[in-house]
Amino acid sequence: MEMVGQEVEHALYGQGRIVQNEDNRIEVNFPGTDESKKFMYPEAFEKFLSMSNPESQKRVLKDVEAMQQERLAKKERVELEEQQRQEERAAAKTKKPAARKPAAKKASAKSKKAESETPAT
Repeated sequence: MEMVGQEVEHALYGQGRIVQNEDNRIEVNFPGTDESKKFMYPEAFEKFLSMSNPESQKRVLKDVEAMQQERLAKKERVELEEQQRQEERAAAKTKKPAARKPAAKKASAKSKKAESETPAT
């Protein structure tokens, strides 16, 4: 949607006009302010901004809803990953340590070495 030139309403600054839209950011000029204000898109339309044109507002609200669904999906993924990590940690704590092999081979090797070092009489 082409946003440049569209009018918006801000909760604090009042009526303004979008002068730039790129990289999920919009820039808005408000009468009576020294410089334009920059906002994240569509985040700013959750609370602070609204489009003056009803059709444009509907499109923006669809973008806001998509963003919210994406946030929720990400939150669910993070929670699932954390739950899996916790389950893995719990399983590791209850897992029995591997049985150790008897040290017979080491002892046998030591005794052979000792026999070879003993002087013959």
